[in-house]
Amino acid sequence: MLCGRQELALRGHKDAGPICFKTESEPYINEGNFRAILKYKAKDLNHLKHFLESDGRYKYTSAKIQNEIISSAGDILLEKIVKEVNFAKCFSVLADETTDISVKEQLVLCVRYVVGSDENVFVCERFLKYIEIHSLTGKDIPSTIVNGLNSCGIDCSNMYGQGYDGASNMSGRFKGTQKIVRETCPKALYVHCAAHSLNLAVSTSCDIQAIRNSLGLVEKMYCFLNTPKRKNVLLSVINESDMDTRSKSIKHLCATRWVERYTAINDFVELFPYVIQTLEKICEWNDTTSTDANILMKAMDSEFLISLQVIKVLFSYGLPLCKLLQKVNLDLKEAVDLAEVTVATIQRLRGNITEEFKQLFKEADKKCTKRANPSINDPEEYYRVTIAIPYIDSFIQQLNERFLCHKNVLKGFQCLFSGTYSDDFDELLQFYLDTDKQIVKAELNLWHAVLNNNGQHPKSGLEALRLCKKEMFPNLHFLVQILCSLPVSTATPERTFSCLKRLKTYLRNTMTETRLNGLTMLAVHTDIPLSAEEVLDELAKKPLEPPPFKIPEHATGCPNVSITVLLASYNFKLFATDLLALLLLGITDTSLHID
Repeated sequence: MLCGRQELALRGHKDAGPICFKTESEPYINEGNFRAILKYKAKDLNHLKHFLESDGRYKYTSAKIQNEIISSAGDILLEKIVKEVNFAKCFSVLADETTDISVKEQLVLCVRYVVGSDENVFVCERFLKYIEIHSLTGKDIPSTIVNGLNSCGIDCSNMYGQGYDGASNMSGRFKGTQKIVRETCPKALYVHCAAHSLNLAVSTSCDIQAIRNSLGLVEKMYCFLNTPKRKNVLLSVINESDMDTRSKSIKHLCATRWVERYTAINDFVELFPYVIQTLEKICEWNDTTSTDANILMKAMDSEFLISLQVIKVLFSYGLPLCKLLQKVNLDLKEAVDLAEVTVATIQRLRGNITEEFKQLFKEADKKCTKRANPSINDPEEYYRVTIAIPYIDSFIQQLNERFLCHKNVLKGFQCLFSGTYSDDFDELLQFYLDTDKQIVKAELNLWHAVLNNNGQHPKSGLEALRLCKKEMFPNLHFLVQILCSLPVSTATPERTFSCLKRLKTYLRNTMTETRLNGLTMLAVHTDIPLSAEEVLDELAKKPLEPPPFKIPEHATGCPNVSITVLLASYNFKLFATDLLALLLLGITDTSLHID
C-alpha cells in the first residue's frame, strides 16, 4: 500500500526467493522497493526479522500475494466510489484514450458527480479504471464504456452526461460514441470538452500567415538551440549579461496545452536579445551550423517581432480561461460565463486597437533592428491592419463559434438563474422530468421569490445547489444537480495519462491490467482513506485457492499409495477428481489418511 500510494515500483532485479539479511560488506542486490522496505523495517523489529528468515511456507512476499493485495485495495476504493455515484442518482461519464509504453490502447473511464448536501456539497471527478481496447471505432468504444461502467457496479440509468474530445469517432452525430451511448442512456447529453474547444479556437485563429510564420519560427529556433553545444552558448550569453532573467532557455510550443504555449512565447520575448547574440556567435563557426544560424537571424524581421507581441497579448487574455476550465468544481454555466467575459474583454481591446497597438508597436520597435518594408510611410498602421486586427477578429469569431454548443446545452438551465420562464425550460422539463409542469413552474416562481427576498443571486450551479433546499424544491434541486454533473472538460482523464506514464514504465511494461488498475487507484485517490484492516478483511472474503495436487513420481504403477489430504485447505470436488485420476492410472489399492 505504501509503494502504491507513492507510485514506487515494487519489483527489482531479484524479487523472488527467501529474504536474506546480508552484512554491509556483502554486495548489495536490488530486490525492489517492497522487499527493501521490509528488510529496512526488520532491522528494528526482531519478530519481523525472525518471521522473514524462518523456514515457514507462507511469507506473503511473493508476486502473487502482492497482486492480491493491490487488487483488494483497488476493489475497496472502487466500491467506495461506486457507492457515492449510485447514491447521487446522477452522474456523467468522462472518457479518453491513450497509448501506454507497451503500445496498448488504454481507454480511461472517469465519472463526475455531486457529493454532500446543503453547504457541504461539492463536485467530484473520479478515476474508475483503464480498459485495454483494440478498436477505436464509434461502434466499439461505446460498448466498452457501458460494459466498463456495468462491471464497476454503476447504474447506467443514472447517466445524464458524456464528456469526450471532438474527434469524429467520439462526437459523430450518426455513428459516434455519444450517439450510440444515447441509444442505451437517452438522457446522457454529450458536451464537447471546453478545454479542447479553447485549443481549437487558438489553433484555427493562428492560421493567419504572419502569425503562423512567427509561431513556426519560434519552434524552429527551439529545435535549433536544443542541442548541448548551442544551448551552452545561449546559457553563457545569459550569464554574462547584467540583467536577471526568470528563464534560462527557450521552450517547446506545446500543441495542446495553452499554459505551456503562453509560457514559451513569453520566455522567447524575454530572451530575444540573448537569442540574437547567440546566433551571432554561432554565425562565426566554421561549419554548416553557421549558415542555419544566419538564416534564422534574418528571418526574425519586424513582422516577426510585431506578430510575437500580438500573440503574447492574445494568449495572456486566454490564459486565465484555460486554467479555470481544468478545475473540477467548475460547472457548465460558469464556464460559458467565463468564455463570454473573455470575448467581451478582447472585443474592448479590438475597439481601442489604435491606442493598444501603439504600445505593442513600441515594444516591438525596441527589439527591431531592421524592417521588411522600409518604403512604407506608416509601418505602425500597416502592421495594425495586416496583423493585429485580422488576428483579433479571428480569435473572437473562433471563441464564439467553439462555445456555441455549450451555450445551446445551457439554454434550458438559464431559467434557474434569470427568473424568466421560456420555451427552452419546457423542453428541459420534458427531457429530464416526468412530472407535472405546473408543479415545476410553481417551484421556479417560489425559488426566485426566496432568492430575491434574501438578496441572493447564485452565479454558478454549485452556488445554486447550496441554496436550493431539496425538501422544498425537489424538482429544481434535481435539475441543478444535473447541471453540476454535466462535464466541462476531460482534464481528469488526461491527468491519469501522467500517472500511467509513471506507473507503467519501460521496465514495468508487462504489468497486467488488474495490477495497473489497482496501483492507479492507490496513486490517484489519495484523499480516500484506506486502512490495512480493510484490505485484510477484503482478502479474507476471497476463497482460498487449493494447492495443486501432484501424484508422486514413484506412485505410478505401484499397487499401494498413501495419500494425505489437508481438508482445511482442499476442495472436496477437486479431491474426488484427483482420486478418479489415480483410479484411471491403475492404482486401485489406495489408503486415505485424513489429517
